[in-house]
Amino acid sequence: MSAPTSLRDSGASGGPGIRAVVPALLAALGAGALAVYAPIPGLALAVALLAVVLLGGTSLPSLGRAAVIVAMVAAIIGPNLALPGAREVFAFRVVAGLIIIGMAAWLLLGRGIPVPDGLGVPMGIAGGWVAFALASTLWATSTTDALRWTIFLFLMTSLMLAIPVAASSRRRLMWVLGALGVTFIASVLGAVAETLLGVQFPASALTSRLGAFAATSFFGNQNNFATYLALTLPYLLVIPVISRDLRLRILGIGGGIVAIALILFTGSKANLLATGIILLGMLVVLGLDPAMRRAFVAGVVVVGAAAVLIIPSLFGAGIVPIPEQAVAKLNFGTLVAQVQTQSGSGGVRSSLLGTGVDLATSSGGAGVGAGNAEVRVREKQGYEGVANLHNWTLEVLVDTGIVGLFLYAWLYVYMFVGNIRVARRTHDPWLRYLGLAGALALLGFLAGSLGPSSAIHFAPMWITFGLCLTTIVLARRAGPDGRIP
Repeated sequence: MSAPTSLRDSGASGGPGIRAVVPALLAALGAGALAVYAPIPGLALAVALLAVVLLGGTSLPSLGRAAVIVAMVAAIIGPNLALPGAREVFAFRVVAGLIIIGMAAWLLLGRGIPVPDGLGVPMGIAGGWVAFALASTLWATSTTDALRWTIFLFLMTSLMLAIPVAASSRRRLMWVLGALGVTFIASVLGAVAETLLGVQFPASALTSRLGAFAATSFFGNQNNFATYLALTLPYLLVIPVISRDLRLRILGIGGGIVAIALILFTGSKANLLATGIILLGMLVVLGLDPAMRRAFVAGVVVVGAAAVLIIPSLFGAGIVPIPEQAVAKLNFGTLVAQVQTQSGSGGVRSSLLGTGVDLATSSGGAGVGAGNAEVRVREKQGYEGVANLHNWTLEVLVDTGIVGLFLYAWLYVYMFVGNIRVARRTHDPWLRYLGLAGALALLGFLAGSLGPSSAIHFAPMWITFGLCLTTIVLARRAGPDGRIP
């Protein structure tokens, strides 16, 4: 008698009960009524209902895990999956909305969503951050921008927290990593198509620029693409260091070479610096752990190979034939000169840094209100047309003040310390891989976060945070032998 009860509780019973049919009928009527006034949202709701009917034999938790994987991929591809003529309506937002609706319906039906051990603190941090961002609309100059930024924060932190729930076992983790791996391959192929075949992606800001040399792939500009590559790089470079499987080593080495080459090709100084931090950090972490001495030797080989790939290319004479524009952009001496003369990109960024600090100080530590940094920058005397702070940490401080910065720093330290501990203490090779790669990705992001104009809706950052939290959660669930169930 217990088996049928268990099936009913999990939502895997043969057909929908009366409690599921009645809401479905009401939702169908709502979709029809909505379609009269707004055809596209009404059609989207109708398609979602059809999917629910067709997948009626699948448990809602299983659908939720699948939806999270789809949401990750859709978030990386971004507005390129938008409806024709409606760029604001793209796949990630639709899927995220369906996930939120599904969770709300699940809770209204009296079902609980268990919080895995290790996820309670991040949930509290995310909830507090969203709540404070929402409260900041009270003193924000632009309430619309404040609400928009807060909604983005809610959506992206929800995705971050959903990833550990979706990857709650070894098998489910493989699905998550596999989906991200396939997406990385697609992004690389997209970059190759841009540079060699002249393919233009809808979301690229460079498609209309003459003389644009750098690929943007699925992202708005080359700096965002480079930051995505830098966040992915540790998950590639750590494979040949940790794994003894020759096939995986070849995969990691090949992926790492491609990622480094494309970072060089973008001309992103912030992410070149992030790459250096990742390589140096890997040697430091491995060298300080006596149990990883064999991995340290492999790490030295990987870092040496990366140096051979990177250093000559900075002078335009490397294996990677990067264009002259990229070589010029990667010259840190040019950046220093620009800062000193307050000209070019370096001068603009230096000016934005000073403006951001002034705004944070003048707000008394409360921040100018979520999403209002750009509004306040435009109001400043001498505004030169660039309103984005191009500094994620500074944006958090200016928008949400000391409270927001403290919460973000708490989340960052929680993830970094947790991943380092897992990498040093676990006996499971997959956990060691995730812990080391996650910690290095966070280290590199200290510099890489200077690349995107704004990171509030930059999906790769939040997905990386989700993988770091997954490492902590899986380590807490490990069995007596220390391995992932």
